[in-house]
Amino acid sequence: MERHGSAIVESVEEFGRLGLVTNASAQIRTFPAVSLFKLYVLNGEQAFSGYYPVVEHTVPLEGESVAMWDLMGKDATLFHHARDVDPDSTGSQFVAQSLMWFDSIWNSVAQDYHL
Repeated sequence: MERHGSAIVESVEEFGRLGLVTNASAQIRTFPAVSLFKLYVLNGEQAFSGYYPVVEHTVPLEGESVAMWDLMGKDATLFHHARDVDPDSTGSQFVAQSLMWFDSIWNSVAQDYHL
């Protein structure tokens, strides 16, 4: 998590350093649940979402082989949704509901995480 989080924060900050965007910042929060899907919302207008396939395999852990169920985030197929002029369209509703869900987690159970 730290490796991926650091990469995301560094990429966002680099946009600002290179002058590609006016303002660039990133904040990481965690919450006590397993992520079952990816959700990216861009500028409140577009959303990309995909479910993590679950696979059982063995991983090394503290010198032992341990069987586990792994959420394969890299294998998630992302689906695109976008707001349009119709607030009742499927795309507009998906983006709005995704933002509402994200904000509810971010503002309630999520805790700041410092790399």
